[in-house]
Amino acid sequence: MSYTAVIIVLLVLVVVYFISRGRLTKNSKDHRNNNANSKGNVISMDKHRKTKTISGDQPCSSCKKKNGKLIFYAQENGTIVGLCKDCKSKAIKQDMLPL
Repeated sequence: MSYTAVIIVLLVLVVVYFISRGRLTKNSKDHRNNNANSKGNVISMDKHRKTKTISGDQPCSSCKKKNGKLIFYAQENGTIVGLCKDCKSKAIKQDMLPL
């Protein structure tokens, strides 16, 4: 009689264990899914793309005017300069290579 009571208690404990374990894994899966849908540490690149400056807003390295698109050249010492179309002749005189 005492053995049957011990076996019944053990079976009840095993059933309770599996039920509680199933609830914990279900909650952790729901928690992971909720985190995947929330923003968390993910940064939207749309803001960055909108605030990024275009090359037309950059001043020329030589005349400092904003003359539209720049053409970038490499100087002999390895520095990069952005020159407008008006200053292109300076780049040709100094034998700069366009990038």
